[in-house]
Amino acid sequence: MADERKVYRSPARAQRAVSGAGPARQQGGAGVPPRTPKQPPRKTSKKRRSRAVLGLCAACLVLVIVLAVVLTRCSAGPTGPAKADFGTPAAAWQKNELGYYFNESGEAMPAAVLKGIDVSKYQGAVDWEKAKSNGVDFAIIRCGFGGEWDGQEQGWNQDDPQWRRNADECTRLGIPFGAYIYSYATTEDEARSEADHVARLLGLVAPPQEGLEDYTAAPYRLSYPVYYDLEDKSISGIFPDEMAAITKAFFDRLTELGYTGKQGIYASLNWVRARFSDAAFDPWRENLWIARFADELGYTGTYDMWQCSYSEPGADYGVESETVDIDFVMRPFAFGEISSCNGKTATPTLLNDTRQTELHLDGKDAYANLTTNQPDEENGGQKIFWTTSDKSVATVDKHGLVRAKADSGECTITATLADGTESIQCLVRVGDITVPIFATGSLAGQRANDNVSLADVAALKASTPDSILVDAGGSLHGTTVASMTGGMDMLSSFSAAGYDLQAFGAEDLAYGISRLRSDANMGSGPSLAANLRDSDGAAIFYRSTSWNRNRITNGMNYVITRAGYRIGFFSLADADTVNNKIGLVNEETPFANDLTQTASEQVAALQAQGVDAIICIATPGVDTAALQTTLKDLGVTAIVDGSSSASGQDTLYRAGAALGLDGVARFDLVFTQGGGVAVRGADTVTADTLQASRSTWESLTITADDTQTGGDAADPDKDTEAVGGKDTSTPAETVDEAQQQGAEAYAYAAAKLAGLDADDQSIYYTPLFTYAANPDAEKTISFANYLAALYQEIAENDRDHWPEGWTGSEFTALAGNVGEPEYGDISRGTLLDLLPKAARVQLVSVSADTARTLAGLDGVSRTYQESLSEYEPAGDTVLIVTDTQTLAAIGTENYTVLRDYGDVYWDVRMNINDLTENFTTDFILPEAPRYGVGRNNK
Repeated sequence: MADERKVYRSPARAQRAVSGAGPARQQGGAGVPPRTPKQPPRKTSKKRRSRAVLGLCAACLVLVIVLAVVLTRCSAGPTGPAKADFGTPAAAWQKNELGYYFNESGEAMPAAVLKGIDVSKYQGAVDWEKAKSNGVDFAIIRCGFGGEWDGQEQGWNQDDPQWRRNADECTRLGIPFGAYIYSYATTEDEARSEADHVARLLGLVAPPQEGLEDYTAAPYRLSYPVYYDLEDKSISGIFPDEMAAITKAFFDRLTELGYTGKQGIYASLNWVRARFSDAAFDPWRENLWIARFADELGYTGTYDMWQCSYSEPGADYGVESETVDIDFVMRPFAFGEISSCNGKTATPTLLNDTRQTELHLDGKDAYANLTTNQPDEENGGQKIFWTTSDKSVATVDKHGLVRAKADSGECTITATLADGTESIQCLVRVGDITVPIFATGSLAGQRANDNVSLADVAALKASTPDSILVDAGGSLHGTTVASMTGGMDMLSSFSAAGYDLQAFGAEDLAYGISRLRSDANMGSGPSLAANLRDSDGAAIFYRSTSWNRNRITNGMNYVITRAGYRIGFFSLADADTVNNKIGLVNEETPFANDLTQTASEQVAALQAQGVDAIICIATPGVDTAALQTTLKDLGVTAIVDGSSSASGQDTLYRAGAALGLDGVARFDLVFTQGGGVAVRGADTVTADTLQASRSTWESLTITADDTQTGGDAADPDKDTEAVGGKDTSTPAETVDEAQQQGAEAYAYAAAKLAGLDADDQSIYYTPLFTYAANPDAEKTISFANYLAALYQEIAENDRDHWPEGWTGSEFTALAGNVGEPEYGDISRGTLLDLLPKAARVQLVSVSADTARTLAGLDGVSRTYQESLSEYEPAGDTVLIVTDTQTLAAIGTENYTVLRDYGDVYWDVRMNINDLTENFTTDFILPEAPRYGVGRNNK
């Protein structure tokens, strides 16, 4: 039996046996291997043969399966998109041998399918044969501007003089064309008149008046839409819903008159971004013609045509003008509707003024099916390859079905065409959504100090996804620069730092309502002052514009969309301060509506707009503690508190924003998938944190395309030069998108702030007026006497508004910290240096002893006549009108402010402006009636 056992050897052991290694070598003598025992012959069996056959069959089956898999994969084609082949780059806006157009930077534009030009009388008599031979596929022709003639105005002619010739030539040559009319309409009636005008020019109706051209003999057949051109400054004050109603009136009338073609709108990219979010524009999104003169349009919403250049050589296209506009019909690869889902979705959403496709899923196992505008392969389309950036968050199959694999997280779904020419991305968010709110306040005219600047704030906002940045007021004045510029430099700083909106309180009115209105468009976002009213009862920022007239607001509330959620804001200003203490010089005095009533009105207005959260910005002076219960009952979600530097939860969460440049308040709005919103407190972002982050922004290298250009938060069409000249490179692959955006925002804001500093220096040294000697007298009053007299005049003219009980009181005017000017040209900076720095003129009540002490201080002057005798106040309590810097000598606890007359520099500047007829004549101090202590002895 032992001889019949089968012996198994491992390959290693078998090798050792053959080579004679080990004990086996010793058994057979020197160098002689042992003999293998002879095995007896085995008997074969049918069972063993059956097993062998079965094993062979199994092996064959495995081989067949493997071959089938290999063949299937080979027949399925590539597993990923091809590398895009655009061929040889063509000249700017030209087509290459493969049919791709290229931009000025030599980059292919795969979405551009047809090239055209748009023309008006300014292009003269176009040689359309040359235009066609040089690659013009279509034309958009101006037919006219404004409304139809009513037969009243003499010499009227608003037809484009080249319309008939251009339309006839395009018709003759078979060049497809559309038409546009330049609109001035601010009412629906004016829009209907413009439609009448277009209808006649198309040949749809006969002329309503003699002397107008008749086109009815051969009506024009348009291949492209009639575009309503919305760009004139006259329409900048029209709210989006009003503009949409005007547009509807235009096209309704045009349809009524027989027009059956497509309807389109022409506007700039900034106009579209700022106003097209209104749902009333939905009927015209498919035929939107957008102007942006750049290498890329940078818009991912629905549109049809892009006007990319206004400076192409006219001679190349047969026009008589030096340059001509270039337009492209665009068919970009884009996402479509979501075909099915079992969770909340938001696609596309308006995010940071750029339409971005997002998909929100409730949680694990939620799904949605993304579709695209690409036809399927059976209908001539390309295969689409779908990928996810993080399979642990969400997966996607070859049909675009996205399924959440986690309860929360974010990832990016990418769809790429098989030829690799275009790809699109969808941000997938699973679980709750967080929108951070950042708030500054009480900047007091400062945009930078020794530690931080608003560039650091800009980077904070840009590097925090979905965040919103607001200012809570008290920021426009308080520095000499702010005094000199009327606070305009702060509004420009807000723009540079990418603020989404700014609220203004009572103390921000130092320069008056009209000044604020005129400068409101310097800010990056809308200006809010919900309860502040002018003498007509209108909100002081009603129809206020910003961002180069592209944004327009009612000045009372505003809605910002982030991550598909709509957050509404309104502001409140201290009613008592405005009603009782603010008295503007050379300006109407504002008044304030009741805080509770205003809050109720604004919350209702925001709720009617379907917002998901409401934030009240309480500007400095507002007692938020007293308002909390009321605001909560109304439906307010949280408060940005401009009167406090501390944050916390009481009845409502209050974010203390009165930090100046010492920090930025923050809290988070957390939108739950159940449809609610929670407020999560967050630590204040301190100045030290901002300063520490700066090294990150300064060390990052902006990618090659953006090294010299930082995205303008206020105007994305603008570029800015890089800051500094050093190479602080960081490998691009180590920089995430948020860091990149933070670095770009910091660089842009820093450059803009540096530019403002340079501008301020220029303004500082610019002559304002000429100070001359009195030609009729040798002696005049002093400049300090003049200031005291001005303060006194301001207060006297305001007696009707003094608090009850004080109107008949005697008072004195004191001017402290005043320099004496030299004769000659006085610059803005010189005038600033002569006056108390960043001070305000105020009427205050003080004790007689305190008044006597104040009047006796060195450098304090009264009016010339009063300076001839000692100051003896009458009564225990007296009134003084002076500046806040002089009052600082006695401490705020020793006086009560009754009225505030604004910024000293601004009051003096405006008074000298009046005295010199807008600085066209010399400024001369009055002659002193007799020699006295206040006399100017130059």
